[in-house]
Amino acid sequence: MDAAPIRVLVVDDHALFRDGLISLLGRWSEFEVVGSASDGAEAVRLARRLKPDLVLMDVRMEGVGGVEATRQITAADPHPRIAMLTVSNLGEDVFEALRNGAHGYLSKNETAERLRDSLQGIMRGEAAMSSSTAAKVLAEFAQPDHPGGSPVGGSERLSRRERDVLGHLVEGMSNDEIARTLHLSEATVKKHLGSIMAKLHLRNRVQVAVFGVRSGIVG
Repeated sequence: MDAAPIRVLVVDDHALFRDGLISLLGRWSEFEVVGSASDGAEAVRLARRLKPDLVLMDVRMEGVGGVEATRQITAADPHPRIAMLTVSNLGEDVFEALRNGAHGYLSKNETAERLRDSLQGIMRGEAAMSSSTAAKVLAEFAQPDHPGGSPVGGSERLSRRERDVLGHLVEGMSNDEIARTLHLSEATVKKHLGSIMAKLHLRNRVQVAVFGVRSGIVG
């Protein structure tokens, strides 16, 4: 029996880009676009009504922007994975979105196949960003006075195996790579990551990696 398609909400205030992205996703059987919005306020309403698995969120929009919409969506329901869409380099708005629960960011200049790979990765629990971008995010959040950093403390609650998983996650490994390195199943790695997030009250993979660097456990 085939897996159910990933339900996607597309949010962008440029109609041509939004319609093009919807058309592209429609070519891939693993995705189903269940709704679209042209601003953050509409995105919040649709997310609550449609319960998407994945939200592709433009960063900068008139009215309620992508950062605030991300905050509202994740506060109401932590289930949807949110990837920010941007044409610019990393800026404070992207960092703010990550602080508010976004799982990564995607450049609007990506090729179609790289976009598809990134979306599949984010649904596997991987951060939707390149390794070089992840390094910039960690470097920014690792600053002791950066407001977006995860609180230091609580690492004593992690088991030795959870620390091993955390260390490899900070190195940029995917769940599959961590599993092969530690001779575990991918399901076990996901279980450890879930346990880490529950113990440390973190919301996603990016925040877990930031914690690993700031706490001094790894990095």
